[in-house]
Amino acid sequence: MDRFGSSKLRIGWTLVCLFFAGLVLMGIRGQQGPDGSQIIVFGTQVPLGADSLRAYALGSLQGVMYWLVSLVVLLGAFGPVSQWTAAAARGERLKGFFAGTGMGFVHGLFLSQVALIPVWVLSLRLIGEAWPPELLRADLHGLLLGLQMLLWAVLLSRLLKSSAGLALLLTLLLRELGPRLSFFLDFGQDLGWSAGQVKVLEVFVRLLPMAQLPSDPFSPLALPLSIGGPLVLGALAMLLPAGGRK
Repeated sequence: MDRFGSSKLRIGWTLVCLFFAGLVLMGIRGQQGPDGSQIIVFGTQVPLGADSLRAYALGSLQGVMYWLVSLVVLLGAFGPVSQWTAAAARGERLKGFFAGTGMGFVHGLFLSQVALIPVWVLSLRLIGEAWPPELLRADLHGLLLGLQMLLWAVLLSRLLKSSAGLALLLTLLLRELGPRLSFFLDFGQDLGWSAGQVKVLEVFVRLLPMAQLPSDPFSPLALPLSIGGPLVLGALAMLLPAGGRK
């Protein structure tokens, strides 16, 4: 695991997250009263009016968790895995792809869950629940999105051998493309598309990472496409020749 970061990095990361969790615990709390709800931040009152404190807090924290977890998983593992998959031998590239992705995801899992400690504490201080189901669901979807983005980033870095940074940028752009294409899944037939074309587009959209937190309940049936698809494509990319003829 030292390929993805030293033990000093993990200890320092944990201490920083615990420090922010302590600040949240001491300085932030929610208050629901007859005149409305408010958030008190180090003695400063932030009124929310008639908005429900629970709905406001969960709506805000869900997006933060989904974004934070997925990016920590991606950025915590992309560099080492992309270097591992740049080996000259195909066997080493395949080993680096599968083993590196697995180990990188475990490392990103640790970093992301530690990074969520201040968020769990904030949830406790605002609504009195540390692990509400809505946030647990956002955490799970964030982990799956992070793994999906990692697979796409490694795949693109193999195709764009000269620029790993460009591969990372394209992965983030694909993350934004998915929700835009979802419009055509809902209204494609109204625009004149056939049912077959909409179905093909649906399969393609399933392969892409989604920047928007899914509103549907978690479905294990989506994993074969969202995770298995990029995994197969990435393995095929590892079989490509290491370089062209001189």
